[in-house]
Amino acid sequence: MPTWKIGDITVSQILEMPLEPGELDGLIEEATPDAVRAIEWLHPHYANEAGQTLWSLHAFVVETPEARVLVDAGCGNHKNLPLIPNWGGLHNPFLERLADAGYRPEDIDYVLATHLHLDHVGWNTVLDDGLWRPTFPNARYTYVRDEFDYHRGLAEGESTTSDLSHAVVYEGANPDIHVQTRLVFAESIQPCLDAGLVDLVESDHEVTPGVRYASTPGHTKAHHSVRLESGGEVGVVTGDFIHHPIQLARPAWSSRGDWDRELSATSRTSFLESAAGTETLVLGTHFSGPAGGHVVPDGEAFRFAPIQGS
Repeated sequence: MPTWKIGDITVSQILEMPLEPGELDGLIEEATPDAVRAIEWLHPHYANEAGQTLWSLHAFVVETPEARVLVDAGCGNHKNLPLIPNWGGLHNPFLERLADAGYRPEDIDYVLATHLHLDHVGWNTVLDDGLWRPTFPNARYTYVRDEFDYHRGLAEGESTTSDLSHAVVYEGANPDIHVQTRLVFAESIQPCLDAGLVDLVESDHEVTPGVRYASTPGHTKAHHSVRLESGGEVGVVTGDFIHHPIQLARPAWSSRGDWDRELSATSRTSFLESAAGTETLVLGTHFSGPAGGHVVPDGEAFRFAPIQGS
């Protein structure tokens, strides 16, 4: 289990599952095999010799002197995921891995989500005798209000000008993304609301000392990364505004799943310019191999310099 230190903060990566090579081919349209192979530093951690990008599903536990915070709760087990059928009905030992890292569900004080897509809130709940119940009974599920309200509106059938059909890249997927949004709310969010465990906060809210939401819009309308600060050191849990390390080398390459590709590229480029050459620890929510590292200037763009967690 990789861990990193940011001052007095310890960050532990909890694996849900690695993705099969090729499973997300096409998500970043420009990332053809030839284009991937041309970026040599991606191999072997973030791309294979065939030019396929490599990905992971995992969460991070952020332990501060005051609290234990789970960031981005993965897909979860037994979920109904018609948008990505291969990720539905899982039986992954995520909670066992969490326990191996020293954390029981009741030890978690806060659950954060960079955004409310299916692969970032799934472990909010577990199936118990046919009913969904909160996985972390003592936690405050703390979400940015604008992100929550937007997705709740989609789940409740409110009209939207966003055409998200371009996000569907999976064979056998239901092309109506709003069906998936309704299921995510019903299975992974509503049970936490019903239990009175959800807190809605404003942009850039400090959840607990040293842990703050930071606005990085574009992948979703109100996507927020999580900024960590302690002892003069800084870390950032990316969420999906940096989906894959290839986007350091090509910041303008946005995901097909982005709500606004141009805005996503702007958010990403601004962050990379500010982080490049600093000691900011970047923690990629979907980075395979070493998920933590630094942004390094590389010609007119950047590269990812991984740091093996201890």
